[in-house]
Amino acid sequence: MPCECDLYLTCAKFVTTPEYAPRLRARREVELTLARDAAERGWDREVERHRCTSERIERLLADLGQPLSPEAEENGSSA
Repeated sequence: MPCECDLYLTCAKFVTTPEYAPRLRARREVELTLARDAAERGWDREVERHRCTSERIERLLADLGQPLSPEAEENGSSA
């Protein structure tokens, strides 16, 4: 059984709420950092894996009507 924090990566029936958005944003930042690190090391498959994860998180945030960054939330935009 996967950790609940990773269910959104694999489960098509995963449902979340706007209260979970800060955790999703934090995980997205981790994935983007890992993708950059992998790119610097020339690890193309790892880059793709981390980008897919960050894109899944972006779709979840969009489905929730939540911005990608806390700054955007404070400013009332969705960037």
